[in-house]
Amino acid sequence: MAGEGSPTQLPPAKRRNKSSSAATATTTIHSLTDDLLLQIFLRLPSLATLVRAALTCRRYRRAVASSRDFRRRFRELHPAPFLGFFFGPPTTVQDHMLPAFPSFFPARRHDRDLAAAVRGGDFFLTSIQEHPDKAHSWEIYDCRGGYVLLCNGDPSSEEPLAVVNPLARRSQRFFDDGPKDTFEDCRGTPVLRSERLLCSDEDPTSFRVVALTHDESRVRASVFSSHTGEWKIHPWFDVPGRPRRSKGWLMNNNMQSNGFLYWLYTNHKYMVTLNTVTMGFSVEELPQFLKNQRCSFDVGETSSGARCIVYTVDFTVGVMLRRTDSEGVEKWMLDRATPLDTQLDGVLRKLKGNYDELLVVAVRDGFAYLASSKKVYDPLNPSWFLSLCLETMKLENLFQKAYNGCGHPYIMAWPPCLVGNHGKFALEGST
Repeated sequence: MAGEGSPTQLPPAKRRNKSSSAATATTTIHSLTDDLLLQIFLRLPSLATLVRAALTCRRYRRAVASSRDFRRRFRELHPAPFLGFFFGPPTTVQDHMLPAFPSFFPARRHDRDLAAAVRGGDFFLTSIQEHPDKAHSWEIYDCRGGYVLLCNGDPSSEEPLAVVNPLARRSQRFFDDGPKDTFEDCRGTPVLRSERLLCSDEDPTSFRVVALTHDESRVRASVFSSHTGEWKIHPWFDVPGRPRRSKGWLMNNNMQSNGFLYWLYTNHKYMVTLNTVTMGFSVEELPQFLKNQRCSFDVGETSSGARCIVYTVDFTVGVMLRRTDSEGVEKWMLDRATPLDTQLDGVLRKLKGNYDELLVVAVRDGFAYLASSKKVYDPLNPSWFLSLCLETMKLENLFQKAYNGCGHPYIMAWPPCLVGNHGKFALEGST
């Protein structure tokens, strides 16, 4: 029949296919609501993958950057990625006053996006090395929030401090090392300790730098703000228990945890704490077993953000948390101590036969970074660096390298382009 072949009337089966195709066209990713899109993004494997996906188009970036709740949930599900270690220049190079820069050892990662982030970054600090009048030796002071704090080895430099974001190429900020007024009214000879970095997850474009000065019996803090470009000096604070006949009675350690900075007395009996919200100091006697010179420890935070101390004695690792005792006094209390002998045999075969102890290098975001050590330096047995998950107490082997006592883990921070108003991606507002 002629009607059967008419092109104006499709067979029933074809009409169903056309209808099905139309339905499929309405369920593409571009038609998803922001809430559904963010639910998909929560299932991405790492922050590096999220950055790559979110920057695909303006709408994706806007959905991520405008939701503080999403950023909180993503951090809870995905630990901040560890990208590698910065190490200070070799001591022999510094002694000869030759140009020297911190070195970077990347972590071995199977995640292609994390590897691409390192390859695309400036982890050789070329933005500093190639900067006019800045090609001097640089020492690394701190590494937080995706930033690296460096100090120029040239004593005549008017801007001896620099803050660099290695993941944002050609991103650096140079500034002076504090007002001279910080030494006013000091008792005896003042001592300036290495500066520290303070960063914020919700304001990643800004940072603060804290400098601690102490005299014979007091401490005071000076704070540099990247917003104002100026230093602010805070009052002197009298401290108890200072070692007698010692001008340098505070150690130049680098301990920080969830808004608190810590400095250890050289006699290992007390610790000075600075609350960076109130800028108030306090002094606390250390628990007895932390006073042991054989004990290596650092202050950091658990994966939930709780302040903690991780310590090692030989090959045993302990974790202490801030808790309130029966008398209502908040103090450091032992949570657990775990011998790592069995794991060390599995992770690093015969490690205990070649090394005497483990040292705590740093504690960040629920992980402790450890280094094997011999009490007598042996160039034939450089240190093994390991990461320890504080939640599972499982070890992971990172790499082997000579350890000079200066090691800073670099943790990938949330990028500024994925938080609220920033640059060409600026939003009307954020939630």
